[in-house]
Amino acid sequence: MSKKYLNLGCGSKFHKDWTNADISPRDKTVLKCNFLKGLPFEDESFDLVYHSHILEHMTKQDGIKFISECIRVLKPGGIIRIATPDLERLASEYLRNLHRVRNNERNANYDYDWILLELYDQTVRNYPGGMMQEYLEKYGNNNSEYINNRIGLDVNKRNSENNTKSRKDALKKYFKSLIGKSNNVFLKPIVYFLVGKYRFMGEVHLWLYDSYSLQVILTNAGCKDVITRTAQTSYVLDWKDFQLDNPNETSSIFIEAIK
Repeated sequence: MSKKYLNLGCGSKFHKDWTNADISPRDKTVLKCNFLKGLPFEDESFDLVYHSHILEHMTKQDGIKFISECIRVLKPGGIIRIATPDLERLASEYLRNLHRVRNNERNANYDYDWILLELYDQTVRNYPGGMMQEYLEKYGNNNSEYINNRIGLDVNKRNSENNTKSRKDALKKYFKSLIGKSNNVFLKPIVYFLVGKYRFMGEVHLWLYDSYSLQVILTNAGCKDVITRTAQTSYVLDWKDFQLDNPNETSSIFIEAIK
Protein backbone atom coordinates (compact mmCIF):
# COMPACT_ATOMS: atom_id res chain seq x y z
CA MET A 1 0.00 0.00 0.00
CA SER A 2 1.75 3.15 -1.21
CA LYS A 3 -0.46 5.62 0.61
CA LYS A 4 -0.05 6.27 4.34
CA TYR A 5 -3.10 5.59 6.51
CA LEU A 6 -3.46 6.32 10.23
CA ASN A 7 -5.87 4.51 12.59
CA LEU A 8 -6.30 6.27 15.96
CA GLY A 9 -7.76 4.40 18.92
CA CYS A 10 -7.55 1.18 16.96
CA GLY A 11 -8.16 -1.25 19.82
CA SER A 12 -8.04 -4.75 18.39
CA LYS A 13 -9.20 -3.70 14.90
CA PHE A 14 -6.26 -2.53 12.84
CA HIS A 15 -4.56 -3.18 9.52
CA LYS A 16 -0.94 -4.29 9.39
CA ASP A 17 -0.07 -1.84 6.59
CA TRP A 18 -1.39 1.18 8.49
CA THR A 19 0.12 3.26 11.27
CA ASN A 20 -1.96 2.28 14.30
CA ALA A 21 -2.10 4.09 17.65
CA ASP A 22 -3.97 3.60 20.90
CA ILE A 23 -3.72 4.75 24.51
CA SER A 24 -3.63 1.07 25.59
CA PRO A 25 -2.01 -0.92 22.75
CA ARG A 26 -3.09 -4.55 22.39
CA ASP A 27 -0.30 -5.42 19.99
CA LYS A 28 3.42 -4.61 19.94
CA THR A 29 3.05 -3.00 16.50
CA VAL A 30 0.57 -0.41 17.85
CA LEU A 31 1.96 2.93 19.04
CA LYS A 32 1.07 4.07 22.56
CA CYS A 33 -0.41 7.55 22.36
CA ASN A 34 -2.48 9.86 24.56
CA PHE A 35 -4.46 11.84 21.98
CA LEU A 36 -5.28 14.59 24.48
CA LYS A 37 -1.60 15.54 24.37
CA GLY A 38 -1.54 15.83 20.58
CA LEU A 39 -0.45 13.45 17.84
CA PRO A 40 3.26 12.51 17.64
CA PHE A 41 3.44 12.86 13.85
CA GLU A 42 4.82 15.46 11.46
CA ASP A 43 2.57 17.89 9.60
CA GLU A 44 1.02 16.53 6.40
CA SER A 45 2.20 12.95 7.02
CA PHE A 46 -0.87 10.87 6.08
CA ASP A 47 -3.29 10.41 3.20
CA LEU A 48 -6.04 9.21 5.55
CA VAL A 49 -6.74 9.68 9.25
CA TYR A 50 -9.44 7.43 10.72
CA HIS A 51 -10.85 7.05 14.21
CA SER A 52 -13.86 5.08 15.41
CA HIS A 53 -15.74 5.71 18.67
CA ILE A 54 -13.00 7.88 20.14
CA LEU A 55 -14.46 11.36 19.76
CA GLU A 56 -17.44 10.82 22.09
CA HIS A 57 -15.06 9.99 24.97
CA MET A 58 -13.61 13.52 24.88
CA THR A 59 -15.12 16.78 26.05
CA LYS A 60 -16.43 18.99 23.27
CA GLN A 61 -13.42 21.28 23.61
CA ASP A 62 -10.89 18.41 23.58
CA GLY A 63 -12.71 16.88 20.62
CA ILE A 64 -12.28 20.05 18.58
CA LYS A 65 -8.56 20.13 19.42
CA PHE A 66 -8.23 16.44 18.54
CA ILE A 67 -9.85 16.92 15.13
CA SER A 68 -7.55 19.89 14.49
CA GLU A 69 -4.59 17.61 15.20
CA CYS A 70 -6.00 15.04 12.78
CA ILE A 71 -6.22 17.71 10.09
CA ARG A 72 -2.69 18.90 10.87
CA VAL A 73 -1.14 15.51 10.12
CA LEU A 74 -3.20 15.08 6.93
CA LYS A 75 -1.69 15.84 3.55
CA PRO A 76 -3.53 18.41 1.40
CA GLY A 77 -6.27 16.46 -0.34
CA GLY A 78 -6.15 13.82 2.39
CA ILE A 79 -9.24 12.25 3.93
CA ILE A 80 -10.45 12.28 7.53
CA ARG A 81 -13.01 9.60 8.44
CA ILE A 82 -14.89 9.60 11.75
CA ALA A 83 -17.21 6.99 13.25
CA THR A 84 -19.11 7.99 16.38
CA PRO A 85 -22.58 7.45 17.92
CA ASP A 86 -25.22 9.33 15.90
CA LEU A 87 -27.15 11.65 18.21
CA GLU A 88 -29.80 12.29 15.56
CA ARG A 89 -30.53 8.58 15.11
CA LEU A 90 -30.51 8.03 18.86
CA ALA A 91 -33.03 10.82 19.42
CA SER A 92 -35.24 9.65 16.54
CA GLU A 93 -35.15 6.05 17.74
CA TYR A 94 -36.00 7.13 21.28
CA LEU A 95 -39.05 9.05 20.04
CA ARG A 96 -40.11 6.13 17.83
CA ASN A 97 -40.02 3.70 20.76
CA LEU A 98 -41.74 6.17 23.06
CA HIS A 99 -44.60 6.29 20.53
CA ARG A 100 -44.66 2.46 20.41
CA VAL A 101 -44.92 2.00 24.19
CA ARG A 102 -47.66 4.62 24.40
CA ASN A 103 -49.57 2.62 21.80
CA ASN A 104 -49.04 -0.57 23.83
CA GLU A 105 -47.22 -2.35 21.00
CA ARG A 106 -46.11 -5.86 21.89
CA ASN A 107 -42.66 -6.01 23.55
CA ALA A 108 -42.05 -2.32 22.76
CA ASN A 109 -41.14 -1.73 26.41
CA TYR A 110 -37.91 -3.73 25.99
CA ASP A 111 -36.80 -1.66 22.99
CA TYR A 112 -37.75 1.55 24.83
CA ASP A 113 -35.73 0.55 27.89
CA TRP A 114 -32.71 -0.28 25.73
CA ILE A 115 -32.70 2.90 23.63
CA LEU A 116 -32.97 5.04 26.76
CA LEU A 117 -29.91 3.28 28.16
CA GLU A 118 -28.11 3.64 24.83
CA LEU A 119 -28.81 7.36 24.91
CA TYR A 120 -27.89 8.08 28.54
CA ASP A 121 -26.16 5.27 30.40
CA GLN A 122 -22.65 5.67 29.06
CA THR A 123 -22.80 9.37 29.91
CA VAL A 124 -23.96 9.02 33.52
CA ARG A 125 -22.60 5.63 34.63
CA ASN A 126 -20.28 5.46 37.63
CA TYR A 127 -19.06 1.86 37.31
CA PRO A 128 -17.76 -0.34 34.47
CA GLY A 129 -20.39 -1.68 32.09
CA GLY A 130 -23.12 0.38 33.68
CA MET A 131 -26.81 -0.41 33.37
CA MET A 132 -26.37 -1.40 29.71
CA GLN A 133 -24.33 -4.44 30.69
CA GLU A 134 -26.86 -5.31 33.40
CA TYR A 135 -29.69 -5.07 30.87
CA LEU A 136 -27.81 -7.33 28.43
CA GLU A 137 -27.30 -9.93 31.14
CA LYS A 138 -30.86 -9.86 32.54
CA TYR A 139 -33.12 -8.93 29.63
CA GLY A 140 -31.02 -9.00 26.47
CA ASN A 141 -32.64 -12.19 25.19
CA ASN A 142 -36.03 -10.45 25.15
CA ASN A 143 -35.02 -8.16 22.26
CA SER A 144 -31.64 -9.48 21.14
CA GLU A 145 -32.43 -8.93 17.45
CA TYR A 146 -33.17 -5.25 18.07
CA ILE A 147 -29.96 -4.79 20.09
CA ASN A 148 -27.91 -6.69 17.50
CA ASN A 149 -29.19 -4.35 14.78
CA ARG A 150 -28.51 -1.28 16.90
CA ILE A 151 -24.90 -1.98 17.86
CA GLY A 152 -23.86 -4.94 15.72
CA LEU A 153 -23.54 -7.15 18.78
CA ASP A 154 -24.36 -10.82 19.30
CA VAL A 155 -26.01 -10.52 22.73
CA ASN A 156 -25.83 -14.22 23.54
CA LYS A 157 -22.15 -14.40 22.61
CA ARG A 158 -21.30 -11.31 24.68
CA ASN A 159 -23.10 -12.66 27.74
CA SER A 160 -21.26 -15.96 27.39
CA GLU A 161 -17.90 -14.18 27.19
CA ASN A 162 -18.66 -11.93 30.16
CA ASN A 163 -19.65 -14.89 32.32
CA THR A 164 -16.08 -16.20 32.01
CA LYS A 165 -14.60 -13.00 33.41
CA SER A 166 -15.25 -13.82 37.05
CA ARG A 167 -12.49 -11.57 38.43
CA LYS A 168 -13.78 -8.57 36.47
CA ASP A 169 -17.35 -9.30 37.59
CA ALA A 170 -16.23 -9.53 41.22
CA LEU A 171 -14.46 -6.16 41.01
CA LYS A 172 -17.53 -4.60 39.41
CA LYS A 173 -19.80 -5.92 42.19
CA TYR A 174 -17.38 -4.63 44.84
CA PHE A 175 -17.27 -1.22 43.13
CA LYS A 176 -21.07 -1.04 43.00
CA SER A 177 -21.37 -2.11 46.64
CA LEU A 178 -19.11 0.78 47.67
CA ILE A 179 -21.19 3.25 45.67
CA GLY A 180 -24.29 1.92 47.41
CA LYS A 181 -22.67 2.83 50.74
CA SER A 182 -21.73 6.35 49.67
CA ASN A 183 -23.66 7.83 52.62
CA ASN A 184 -21.25 6.16 55.02
CA VAL A 185 -19.12 9.01 56.35
CA PHE A 186 -16.00 6.85 56.43
CA LEU A 187 -16.40 5.40 52.93
CA LYS A 188 -17.57 8.59 51.21
CA PRO A 189 -14.04 9.94 50.36
CA ILE A 190 -13.05 6.55 48.95
CA VAL A 191 -16.22 6.29 46.86
CA TYR A 192 -15.79 9.81 45.47
CA PHE A 193 -12.19 9.04 44.53
CA LEU A 194 -13.07 5.74 42.81
CA VAL A 195 -16.00 7.22 40.88
CA GLY A 196 -13.96 10.23 39.80
CA LYS A 197 -11.04 8.04 38.72
CA TYR A 198 -13.34 5.72 36.79
CA ARG A 199 -15.02 8.57 34.91
CA PHE A 200 -11.65 9.71 33.58
CA MET A 201 -10.60 6.23 32.41
CA GLY A 202 -12.18 6.56 28.95
CA GLU A 203 -15.36 4.48 29.14
CA VAL A 204 -17.75 7.38 29.72
CA HIS A 205 -19.27 9.42 26.90
CA LEU A 206 -18.57 13.14 27.35
CA TRP A 207 -20.25 14.52 24.19
CA LEU A 208 -22.36 13.32 21.25
CA TYR A 209 -22.59 14.50 17.64
CA ASP A 210 -24.85 14.58 14.62
CA SER A 211 -23.99 15.23 10.98
CA TYR A 212 -24.51 18.98 11.32
CA SER A 213 -22.26 19.49 14.34
CA LEU A 214 -19.50 17.37 12.78
CA GLN A 215 -19.79 19.29 9.53
CA VAL A 216 -19.33 22.59 11.39
CA ILE A 217 -16.25 21.32 13.27
CA LEU A 218 -14.64 19.83 10.15
CA THR A 219 -15.34 22.93 8.05
CA ASN A 220 -13.93 25.21 10.74
CA ALA A 221 -10.83 22.98 10.88
CA GLY A 222 -10.15 23.59 7.19
CA CYS A 223 -11.94 20.70 5.47
CA LYS A 224 -14.25 20.64 2.48
CA ASP A 225 -16.62 18.15 0.83
CA VAL A 226 -17.98 16.87 4.14
CA ILE A 227 -20.19 13.86 3.47
CA THR A 228 -22.07 11.27 5.51
CA ARG A 229 -21.15 7.69 4.62
CA THR A 230 -22.16 4.13 5.48
CA ALA A 231 -19.87 1.57 7.11
CA GLN A 232 -18.79 0.37 3.68
CA THR A 233 -18.72 3.53 1.54
CA SER A 234 -15.89 6.04 1.40
CA TYR A 235 -13.76 8.36 -0.70
CA VAL A 236 -11.33 5.43 -0.36
CA LEU A 237 -12.54 3.09 -3.10
CA ASP A 238 -11.47 -0.13 -1.39
CA TRP A 239 -12.56 0.96 2.10
CA LYS A 240 -14.81 -2.03 2.83
CA ASP A 241 -11.89 -4.39 2.19
CA PHE A 242 -10.21 -3.13 5.38
CA GLN A 243 -13.23 -4.32 7.44
CA LEU A 244 -12.76 -1.68 10.13
CA ASP A 245 -16.37 -0.47 10.40
CA ASN A 246 -19.19 -2.83 11.35
CA PRO A 247 -21.85 -2.92 8.59
CA ASN A 248 -24.33 -4.66 10.92
CA GLU A 249 -24.93 -1.82 13.37
CA THR A 250 -27.17 1.20 12.92
CA SER A 251 -26.26 3.40 15.88
CA SER A 252 -23.21 5.16 14.42
CA ILE A 253 -22.63 7.99 12.02
CA PHE A 254 -19.77 7.68 9.52
CA ILE A 255 -18.58 10.99 8.16
CA GLU A 256 -15.70 12.01 5.89
CA ALA A 257 -14.13 15.21 4.68
CA ILE A 258 -11.18 16.29 2.55
CA LYS A 259 -8.41 18.64 3.67
